[in-house]
Amino acid sequence: MTAALEMTRLGYACTLLEARGSAGGRVLTLRAGDVVNEVDSSQSCQFDFDEDLYFNAGPSRIAQHHESLLGYCREFGVKLEAFTNDNRGAWLHSPGAFDGQPQVARRLLADTRGGIAELLSTAINQDALDQALTEADKANILAMLRQFGDLDINNSYSGTPRAGFPGQENVGGRQRGELLPARRLQDLVTEFFWELRLSFSQGFDQQPVMLQPAGGMDRIARAFESRVVDDIVFEAEVTEVRKTADGTRVIYEDRSGTSSTLEADYCIVTIPAPVLAGIANDFSAAHQAEIAGFQYSSAVRVAFQAPRFWEREHNIYGGITWTDQDITQIWYPNHGFQRETGILVGAYIFDGAAGNRFTDMPPATRIDTTTAQASNVHPQIRDQASNGISVAWKKMPFQRGGWGMSNPSVLLTADDSIVFAGEHLSILPGWQEGAILSAYSAIDQIVDRDRGA
Repeated sequence: MTAALEMTRLGYACTLLEARGSAGGRVLTLRAGDVVNEVDSSQSCQFDFDEDLYFNAGPSRIAQHHESLLGYCREFGVKLEAFTNDNRGAWLHSPGAFDGQPQVARRLLADTRGGIAELLSTAINQDALDQALTEADKANILAMLRQFGDLDINNSYSGTPRAGFPGQENVGGRQRGELLPARRLQDLVTEFFWELRLSFSQGFDQQPVMLQPAGGMDRIARAFESRVVDDIVFEAEVTEVRKTADGTRVIYEDRSGTSSTLEADYCIVTIPAPVLAGIANDFSAAHQAEIAGFQYSSAVRVAFQAPRFWEREHNIYGGITWTDQDITQIWYPNHGFQRETGILVGAYIFDGAAGNRFTDMPPATRIDTTTAQASNVHPQIRDQASNGISVAWKKMPFQRGGWGMSNPSVLLTADDSIVFAGEHLSILPGWQEGAILSAYSAIDQIVDRDRGA
């Protein structure tokens, strides 16, 4: 849609072939009454009818530096709100650590910082660093470390108010006169799980502030669609992409199986590689080989409707809890705070063996497995979560994967009058911003060719 919008503005006439009945691809927001059709199953979304009860099964957040996407939101009037990616009040959970009890993220983060600061302070005071430091350097660094780790005057760490307080640790302490016992740094680095999760929000695309459209991520897709809808042919499943002497020929079928042919000077192919590999074409051997070998993630999400016990009982408002069980992440809604119910993402699995296991499960088994594992973190889920629904992206028709994971090379170049685009070909795979940037690249290739560049 980005390519069609911008090329139309440049004076080109465009036709979009959309296999589904609505545009947006993996931008999928589910609400009451929606149906999820995977290749071997069908599910109906049973959420209550309420504007706050929706599930972003695909893209869910926008980094603050995704300026192209944010620019379109501004242009289209799509209202944005904060997405809480890093909530220090959310939890980290590993069945093999701390007796299997979830740990509040703020405590582990504070104790990790304190332990590192104390260790480095000791090394500095013992002149144990390879780099020679002046007395002024030592004083400045030690002062910084005392702030960084909340060390005492002796550069020791024995706990900090940053970690919370005893009494009711998970819902806000009441014993303000004493500190929670400090976790030893050795205990915090025994499992890679803790290291990985504590560094997650440091990633460039995950740093606060993150954003989301108010009312669901498909607000952006609908805004795009409204601006190019006159150029879209819906329920048009492409069956062939061919080269011609003057350009390209695309053959597609409607829902009834009736075949139609569209000829054009250029064709921008944004079809995900696993789907494109099964479509008849006469691409170059190099393009065909890269398409055939392109890997996609086996991402899976599972969501429930539930009373907001996480807010009432644990003061968790938005954000993500991590567990090293297969379900990987539990997401709390970032909107509708303190309402009676909300949509809880009980599992977000990115890829790997866990993603493949969940993909191979029937939807009902995904729900049961998610309930069992998520209940190890929040026992309330077993009795209070309901109306579960799941999306396994490798089983979604016309998608067959969450996002591209291979490094493209040949597909970054045109094949005569056929140009390729999509998030999988961008520097930001898996992000809407990446799809937009890839569309810009495709436009440049066509315009440069027309100008004889």
